[in-house]
Amino acid sequence: MLLDKEFDRFFQEVIQSLSPYLGDLICIGGCANALYRFHELASPASPAYLGTKDIDWAVPQKLPLRDRKPLSWFMTEAGFKETCFGSGNQAVIKYCPANPALSADLEFLCPLSGLPGSRNKASPPTSHEVQAGLMAQPLCYLEILFQKPWFIDLGKVPEFKALHGTRVQVPNPAAYVVQKVLIRDQRRGLPSLAKDCYYMYEISVLFHEALDAMAKEYSSIKSGLPQAWIKRFRTKANQLFQSEHAEGPASALRVYEEAIAGRRGNSSKLNADMIVRAVNKMLERMQ
Repeated sequence: MLLDKEFDRFFQEVIQSLSPYLGDLICIGGCANALYRFHELASPASPAYLGTKDIDWAVPQKLPLRDRKPLSWFMTEAGFKETCFGSGNQAVIKYCPANPALSADLEFLCPLSGLPGSRNKASPPTSHEVQAGLMAQPLCYLEILFQKPWFIDLGKVPEFKALHGTRVQVPNPAAYVVQKVLIRDQRRGLPSLAKDCYYMYEISVLFHEALDAMAKEYSSIKSGLPQAWIKRFRTKANQLFQSEHAEGPASALRVYEEAIAGRRGNSSKLNADMIVRAVNKMLERMQ
């Protein structure tokens, strides 16, 4: 289970509607963090934490048709409606299910670099047509997530046995962590920043027995990234989790205490020192 029965049904409907394009899309955000549990290198873990009921997909700046109908056609057939959130130059496009009672949506995101207006830090573009009729939100550093993605067979999720053989791409966890750290200097709310800290902690726990694999993935991706990005990642990550009083463990612990501890009961306790030790063990391997 990713979240609850309602969300799992929604996720399955999304997968079915996007199936012709799954090879071009990468599931990111909280859903990727939940799906990591079903990767062969992941250690057994408690149920995932999803801070929102959004399903985020990374998509190239130009999504090829390749003799397929446009992705917007499949989404319309499935009943998704394009909805504008916000106003003016801060508006973003999301795709909502026809049932208004279902508080979930899809969002597509594409790399910002190279798009018209991308150098305007004060007002970067908030939407870009990646394919006729399909809008995505450009985001800094998103291209990192396209490097050597991993695959999850959805049939390994007990609730998705009917989707056996359907593979969804997720970022390799090293790329996920690097991108989460780098986007912290973007204009994002405190809840999002806190969730990202908790997601990074969860990855350090999920793959604590596969740190060699994470180190290998990191070594591979860093060679394809600007050295300034790598330097910034190392500096920010070390600052974020430098001690139990730093922002990273404090934020992750707050998310745990406010949204997770009660659901899991008192049998699973977490403190800032545990978070620092787990994350820094992972970061030490990502050098």
